[in-house]
Amino acid sequence: MILKVKSTNKNTGEEISYELEGNADAGFLYEGTHMQEVADNKIREANNNLILLGSPIYTIKSGESETIENMTFVIEIKAE
Repeated sequence: MILKVKSTNKNTGEEISYELEGNADAGFLYEGTHMQEVADNKIREANNNLILLGSPIYTIKSGESETIENMTFVIEIKAE
């Protein structure tokens, strides 16, 4: 499954968009790298929020969309 991720930093307004590929059992990769080992700090920080307990990345189905919001980010996820 492919997850299209759009992360908006609430403090700066900066937006980043990227894709994760994989599944809830095997994990998700960004350009072939595990989502927690991505070199780009901004993407890794958003990914760290996505792996928290109760995150929709573990239950989302293809065609669905979800939004996560915390103190720093609004993260929109669309599964394809």
